[in-house]
Amino acid sequence: MKSHLVLVGALAGLVSSPALADASKFSHGPVIQGFGAVAKVDADLAIPANLDHKIAYDIGSGSPGTKSKGLDGVARLINMLAANGVPMSRIHPAVVVHNAALWDVTTDAKYTQQFGTANPNTELVKQLLAKGVPIYVCGQSAAMSDVAKADLIPGVKVALSAMNAHAILDSQGYSLNPF
Repeated sequence: MKSHLVLVGALAGLVSSPALADASKFSHGPVIQGFGAVAKVDADLAIPANLDHKIAYDIGSGSPGTKSKGLDGVARLINMLAANGVPMSRIHPAVVVHNAALWDVTTDAKYTQQFGTANPNTELVKQLLAKGVPIYVCGQSAAMSDVAKADLIPGVKVALSAMNAHAILDSQGYSLNPF
């Protein structure tokens, strides 16, 4: 019985994936261009007008040469809320990057040195930073991977650790995005 529930859940996830869904229902923007595609939804849960959306993202996985699904999720949050009338002054995502995802926020020079190609996430990272999204790299992951501050896209900051960054963000009222 449990295996059937797992299979049903997996299939539901595939059907709801933008990559497999009707792409014509999804569009980019209005804030982050070229990333974070969203669909219009007739939602029953109203977005409170006075709510500050303080959401922390934990991004630890990445695949060389590919765009970051985690960073795209941050763009999707921004675009989704803005498209539904939430002003940017109330949208406050924060990103904590560690492990393999560390490379997604490195300069093209460092990324090319490591993987032989330019970083496919550079433009998205620059747009997120330009909109005031703080991106913190786990200092422990950086040290383990021999990545210095100078190897990071300008504006990306280093935290003592991902664990420490999340504790600080939690104390500042951020909720942890479960996806």
